[in-house]
Amino acid sequence: MPSSLKLGKTIIPYEERKSSRIKRISIRITPEKVRVSAPARTAKGEIQAFIEKNQEWILENWTKLQETMVKPPRVYETGEKVSYLGKELNLEIIDTPHKMISAFYRKDQETLEIKMPQELQGEQRQEAVREILEKWYKQKARAVFLQKLNLWSRQMGVTYNQFRLKEQKTRWGSCSSLGNINLNWRAVMAPEPVLDYLVIHELSHLIYLNHSAEFWEHVARYCPEHAAHRRWLREKGHSLVI
Repeated sequence: MPSSLKLGKTIIPYEERKSSRIKRISIRITPEKVRVSAPARTAKGEIQAFIEKNQEWILENWTKLQETMVKPPRVYETGEKVSYLGKELNLEIIDTPHKMISAFYRKDQETLEIKMPQELQGEQRQEAVREILEKWYKQKARAVFLQKLNLWSRQMGVTYNQFRLKEQKTRWGSCSSLGNINLNWRAVMAPEPVLDYLVIHELSHLIYLNHSAEFWEHVARYCPEHAAHRRWLREKGHSLVI
């Protein structure tokens, strides 16, 4: 029987998962539910205390996620704005007689130019724009994150194993015990200092696989403004969508 979590006047579908492979308690928020994962021997009271400690964050992100789910799809037309590294780029859609769809970033004009077959119209046209936008963002995100991972790993004296680009609704990054780092491609829409924070955060997990006081001290050593960047993601991260 499905469980539910009551936070104030809000009731949220809830799932609890325990496993010997899980090393620490974590919370994941999806459009359908809140899921708490914990090590197999974690006491019920400890899980409840963890939820209570993070209830404000849970409620805030659940509400934001629900709001984004009910919004109508964005309409992409020439003159619209799209975000990249915290900048607002002008979107310019150009009809061509060719079959190929392409995106070109004109940095000097702060414009993202998308060329597409003139025969594409209506929803088909909008879907084509969304697909090429996602492809362009992922290409940019991979290059930006790799550059920052290599830069910061040298400065921090750590070595990561593999890097993967991910798309998650509520997580911006993760680091496994094997040294594999995942980063959310949607973050490339955020300002660069926020991206530096995300990279430093995950690289710090190569030393501290937790969020202890020592972990945050280590993050602060390389990113003194980390609290402001975390706050930016909490308040504006839900808007980083296409």
